[in-house]
Amino acid sequence: MRPAHAVETSVAKFLDQLHLKSENVFIVSLSGGIDSVALLSAVVSWAQQSHLHPKVEGFHVHHGIRGEEADRDARHCFSLCRKLHLPLHVVHENLNQQLGPGKPSLETLCREKRRSHLRTVAAARKSRHVLFGHHMEDQAETLLGNLLRGCGLRGMTGMHPVAPLENSDLKILRPLLDCRKEQLRDYLQHCSLTAIEDSSNQSEAHRRNRLRHHLIPTLEKESPEFTIHLHHLAAEMRLRWQHQEKILDPRIQKICRQDSFVSFPPDSWEGLEDHQVMDLFREVLRSVIHPDQNHSSQLNRGHLAGLLNLTRETPTSEIELPGNRVARRCGRWIHVSPQRLSKPPEWDSMTLPPHKAQQLLGFHWEIQSDVPLQARRWQRDDRWPGRTTKSVECLRKAGIPADLRPYWPVLTEPETGKVVGSPGIHGPKISLIKAHETEIDALGFHLQRILQPSVGH
Repeated sequence: MRPAHAVETSVAKFLDQLHLKSENVFIVSLSGGIDSVALLSAVVSWAQQSHLHPKVEGFHVHHGIRGEEADRDARHCFSLCRKLHLPLHVVHENLNQQLGPGKPSLETLCREKRRSHLRTVAAARKSRHVLFGHHMEDQAETLLGNLLRGCGLRGMTGMHPVAPLENSDLKILRPLLDCRKEQLRDYLQHCSLTAIEDSSNQSEAHRRNRLRHHLIPTLEKESPEFTIHLHHLAAEMRLRWQHQEKILDPRIQKICRQDSFVSFPPDSWEGLEDHQVMDLFREVLRSVIHPDQNHSSQLNRGHLAGLLNLTRETPTSEIELPGNRVARRCGRWIHVSPQRLSKPPEWDSMTLPPHKAQQLLGFHWEIQSDVPLQARRWQRDDRWPGRTTKSVECLRKAGIPADLRPYWPVLTEPETGKVVGSPGIHGPKISLIKAHETEIDALGFHLQRILQPSVGH
């Protein structure tokens, strides 16, 4: 019997520490390169000795690029899985037709398509875990790339050994992060297995390759253990980020998000340290502002400093953000929206019957009132019942942007015109249901934010 190699031992330790109760299928993302071939072999070795008796299956995407080389990769993966007596899922995706100006970079597109197909295959196979062959050098490249983009604490955590796969219940497992690439090469010789090299890994058009072939070797001349230092740094930062998440997560739950609109209430950031406020903005806006392939369309420290200023009593009330977004302060609220918003539609006064749905401004309204009420647009001299101050201050404190206030609904008595209140601010309770054909605009977003705070959380 062949003695266990250090790579097999490392993978077995990683998988055993997950304390899985049961697992029918593990799906290994297989490119045919050194890392994924080593991972597949080590996972098979573990599975053969596991009391869970899991199935191991390969997954390969043929991206429709690199011509014959891509065909060769698919054949190699098929040959390897046949040798190991494993099923292989092969997906063909022609990315040549999906590349172009204004579209994601090739690297981003490959990752998105691979993960999308992984979700589909995993669901069909009732698998809960997909495995990637990222190793210690990959982690170093990721960490340096994040630093060059001006990352915060989260970026310093690098790739996580266990992480959720977006928009699914799947977990990504990376059992090789403790392994050096040279160990993986040695392991393949130990197992008499071969791997193939993707020629695009030599292209200096990709930042990751420039880091791999030039910067990291230079830094390792200064410190031979540089890659190991980054590996340990990422592990330490993950522990720090776990602590930070416990602080930020309850705050993030207070934030309203829908489509292109995000609103930060004051209690989402008040009481936090400056670096925590910036982490809060990073965490929430990273899903709204997507960097392009040149990373010119992402939040940098200048943007974050501007957002931080919006939380303070400074003359600044608006800053531009990447992705044609703008952040504005209104009262103590901070709103992020597209820079160019269409003007809200003019609308006429309307009677809203009691306890009966009526469509207005793209919503079905139902008012908890025993008498009909009239809905009209807000006017500057309006005052709420029992108050002498003008209603504008209430709207400001509620974070209603100044350019939307002339369109904001006010409820009055039909016969006398006496102001009864305003949705979510004063007066009777109102429920809103968005009409199916309605596309949310700025006015609709703020109506939902005020009346249905849970929407978008």
